[in-house]
Amino acid sequence: MEREHLTFLDLYRETMISDTVCLRNMLKKVFYFHERTHRKFSLVLVDIDNLRSINKQKGYFVGNQVLVTVAKIIGESVRKSDIAGKYKSGSFLIILPETDKDGAQVVLNRIENKISNLKFDDINVKITFGVCTYPEDGEAPDDLMNFLEERVAEAKKKKEPIVYTKKSVKRYVGLDSIISAIEENRVACAFQPVLNLVDKSIEGYEVLMRLKIGDEYLPASAFINQVSEFSFLTVLEEIVFDKAIRVWKSGKIKGKLFFNMPSDFVNYLAKGKVKLKDFQKELVNAGIEPKNVVIEMPESKITSTTEELVEIVNNIKSLGFKVAVDDFGVENSSVERLLKTKPDIVKVDGFFLKEERNTLRWIITGLKRLGYKVLIEHVEKAEDLELVIKYGADYAQGFYIGMPEVLD
Repeated sequence: MEREHLTFLDLYRETMISDTVCLRNMLKKVFYFHERTHRKFSLVLVDIDNLRSINKQKGYFVGNQVLVTVAKIIGESVRKSDIAGKYKSGSFLIILPETDKDGAQVVLNRIENKISNLKFDDINVKITFGVCTYPEDGEAPDDLMNFLEERVAEAKKKKEPIVYTKKSVKRYVGLDSIISAIEENRVACAFQPVLNLVDKSIEGYEVLMRLKIGDEYLPASAFINQVSEFSFLTVLEEIVFDKAIRVWKSGKIKGKLFFNMPSDFVNYLAKGKVKLKDFQKELVNAGIEPKNVVIEMPESKITSTTEELVEIVNNIKSLGFKVAVDDFGVENSSVERLLKTKPDIVKVDGFFLKEERNTLRWIITGLKRLGYKVLIEHVEKAEDLELVIKYGADYAQGFYIGMPEVLD
């Protein structure tokens, strides 16, 4: 006998997932795996545009049937290794591990063909699709989701049934490409502002490595593994250092320089005090005092022992540089290492701002009681900024404060 209605429990069971938080946690797991292996993965967002209208006109029973039918179509269209589920309201998120944009388009087309003529009680079901791929459309889970949701929202306003993300560029950077980028002066640095929340001024700029391929500047996440594999990391970092110093001397930026170091380069640079002294000399000759340079340690990804990390930090500090711990709170980072290394600034990973706001308040309070300056990453909305100010953070960084800008 056919059921007269679906309970919320029935609905969630038949739309494949537990909840939005569960899907986001799965996305993080997929992201960390692909970041480590430097492989691509893609996301597809399937949004039912007129679900609210269907619920209003035909009742929630029909609306729930629409959700269950769309869920079934998605389930039949993806691989067993893919992850799919109801995301928010009338949308579904599909996570496609080890899938580039072309592969994601195949899945999207498969779903679109099955769903294009879907009707319930003479009402056409209207769908908007979105696709994005790591790393070209975002360097972190939140970046990817924000990019995807914004594009889908734009498409809905324009009444476009399918939204395609920005044109894909070949992302594997081979040895020849790296050498030609060096020879043709296509290694660049981008500058992202850091906001001082006490006096509302720009404290300084984080220096980020970029590689120009075609008309685009690729973020470091798209090529850093290959660069390390070919032993070109130190060459590219030195180019970035030189360019950052020239930009600072030109007056285009002012304030502190925050140098974001890959973990293996941190070990290379900090353990070799001769290299550090050379770097210090260049800065001083350019008129930049070491106290105005912050070397960011990606402590979450450094696999050195705590004792080795303490030695690295001491070497850096002995020459007058400031030290910041990057991505605090995830992967290999720990309170023990923090207490022993005693950095000047702790950059709290954006995960806490996006997913664990109650924990974020506790983290900021605890770090400040220990005497650290606290910088919150991934501030992307006005409400994010209001929150971190309320919680007592010292600095903020993110797209709402300012996007990374390539300067020559």
